[in-house]
Parts: sequence; structure tokens; C-alpha cells
Amino acid sequence: MSVNWEDFYSSLAGRKSSGALAEIFKLTERPDIISFAGGFPAEDMYLVDEAREIMEDIMARKQTDALGYSPTPGFSELREYIAGRQTGLNMKASMNNIVVTSGSSQGVDLVCQAFIDRGERVMVEAPTFLGTISTLSNHEAKIEPISMDEEGLNTDELEEKLKQWEKENNLPKALYTIPTFQNPSGRTLSLERRKTLLNLASKYNFIIFEDYAYGELRFKGETLPTLKELDQEGRVIFLGSFSKILSPGARIGFIQADEKVVDKIILIKQSLDQCSNSPGQYLILEFGKRGLIERQIERTVDILKDKSSLTMELLEENFKDIATWTKPEGGFFTWLILPEEFDSEKALPLCVDQAKVAYVAGSTFFLGGEGKNNLRLCFSEPLLSEIREGMPKLKEFLVDVMEGKVKITS
Repeated sequence: MSVNWEDFYSSLAGRKSSGALAEIFKLTERPDIISFAGGFPAEDMYLVDEAREIMEDIMARKQTDALGYSPTPGFSELREYIAGRQTGLNMKASMNNIVVTSGSSQGVDLVCQAFIDRGERVMVEAPTFLGTISTLSNHEAKIEPISMDEEGLNTDELEEKLKQWEKENNLPKALYTIPTFQNPSGRTLSLERRKTLLNLASKYNFIIFEDYAYGELRFKGETLPTLKELDQEGRVIFLGSFSKILSPGARIGFIQADEKVVDKIILIKQSLDQCSNSPGQYLILEFGKRGLIERQIERTVDILKDKSSLTMELLEENFKDIATWTKPEGGFFTWLILPEEFDSEKALPLCVDQAKVAYVAGSTFFLGGEGKNNLRLCFSEPLLSEIREGMPKLKEFLVDVMEGKVKITS
């Protein structure tokens, strides 16, 4: 008799029903698809030759150190480098304010383990990164969505909800935000709202998890200070990542926080993966010491600028009569808003099969089935030629759906 695994799954495994992230990654292996789905760097953003040389140098010099464990908080030299880099970005730090993580996704998990108990309120932008929705759900947080507009998080709505929760004596513990080139919307929180958000955090005593995965990839407009830079009370916990500015495969991110918070997070990390991968840490360190991270950022920004410009041009040419969209100043994404009756989730499989174009359905980034008439388009990974080919194909398919020429079934 075979095992009935349903009898053995934990309550957490039983709650897992969506594999949206896994499906996005699957599309990267289909050469017949023009994918605007995955939020990945393009191949020509990488400094491949330099990486090869550095890895060979690391193995020659570090040898078994590169193949062994690192200290749980990360190699001291890397933490010193990150602290110095953060200080140069106006977020003063020492090594003791930094813990290296296995990507920024682990950073979110670690701060949730450190601060969030079952049933506690955590606020998020609506829409927000689907990986964070999953992580917060794992921790059984009460996720409270706050709407967005073109200036980012709606701080007026946030304040009204905080007033109500204060009356109920049930204020939230934290807010998770991607204030700069947000995933999925591409929006950026305005300077005025950044200041308002910090004032509200102080008044209502909640902490802020600031995810800065895309923040250095600005290709137009004025650079804004991070929430961490503006923070005068130490209540912002900064989640950094090298995935979008150097290598997602290295799986190296970091947390910058008060020293006592870092000490607690190190204890938690010990029980998870014990340490982040050693070759990846040395790769980041050597790229940084040689000035190559900044070179790759410049290269990436130049590529993103061209791809974003073409995407905006083609959206205007093809979609102005059927949709609106965000106009990002950096990052990887734009956010398409279609008529209310359109269901991007139901349409997606047919779009992939018939038009050979992929996107991510907007409802993926919400909690309660909202956002079905939205979709996320990533312009970072496809070639310029693929963007030129894929945008008209996507438009033609969407119009056919809206005119009933393509039938969508549940």
C-alpha cells in the first residue's frame, strides 16, 4: 500500500496551493516564449569574464576556505565592505550592523522570525511582492494591504487605518515596503510620503522593513533618500540584495539594523542554514573591492534605460486605447491596468500557448483575488528585438480576449 502523504503534511504545507514563483522560473527554460514574466537580469548585464577570473582567483587563494563554512553572520571582511558601502550611500553602518543572508528573501524570513508572532498585523503595499506574501503567510501574520497610487503607498489610507486600529487597541507590528521601483508596480514612494511614513511609524510605534532590491537601478529622475537614510529612530530594518546589481545565483543579500537586532537575527539564522554560501560571499567581496559592482550597475542601468524607453514607446503605440500603465524611473517592471472585466489570471495560459508571450497575472500580488485586470510586465530580461516582437503580440491577444474572439474558460 502506498503512503497517503496528505495524512502527514504539516498545516503549513497544507496551506500551500499556489506555485506562482515556480511557474515564472519554468518559463525561463522555454525558448519559444517571449517572457515578460520573470524579474531577472538580462544575460548582457553580467560581467562574465570578470566573474570567471575572480572565481579562479578565489579558488587559487582561498582554496578550502571557499569550500567550507563561513561564520553565521558572514565573513567579517564582506560585512566590513557592505558597511562601508552602505555608509557611502548615506546609511551609516559598521560591521556589527550587518548580517549576510541567503538572498533578500531569507532576510524577510529572518525579520519575520525575529519580530512577528502568529496573528500579528503586518502591513504591505497592495500590490506587493508575491514572495513576501508567501513568507508572511508562513508565519501566520495578519496581512493588512494598503493601496498605492502613482506616488507609491497611500499614506492617507494608512493613517486612517492606524487610527482605527488604535481605537481597537490592536496596532500593527510592522510594515513591509519596497519604496523604490517597487515590485510589481515599478512605482516609487515620493519624498513627502517617505517622511510621512516615518512620522506615522514613530507616532503609532511600528517598525519598517525596507526592501531595496532595485533601488540602485535608476535610469531617469532624481535619486531619493532611502527610508533608512531618513530614519532618526533606528526603526527601519534595511533589506539589501546583490541579486539585481550583480548575481541572483550568488544568493547573497544582507540585513542592516541596530546591533542588538543583528545579534538576535544571527541566533535565528544559525537554526536555518547556519551560514550563507562561501563562494558567493567571496565573489561579492572581490567584485566590490575591484570596483566591478559599480561598473555592472552602470552597465545594467544603461541597458534598462534602453529597454524601458522601448517598452514605454510600444505601450503608447499599442495599448493607449485599452490600458494605462506605470512609467518607472528605475528597476525592472511596469504595471498594466486593463478594463475591470478582464481577467489576466484566466487569460495567461492561453496567452502563453497562443501568442507565445508570458506575463504575471496581477492577482498574484494581492491577497484576496483583487487585481485581476492588472498584469506585471518585466522589461529587464527580454532582448530589444523580443520586446519589439512581443508587445504587439500581447496587445493583439488581449484585444481578441476583450472582443470575445478568444474565449476564456474557468
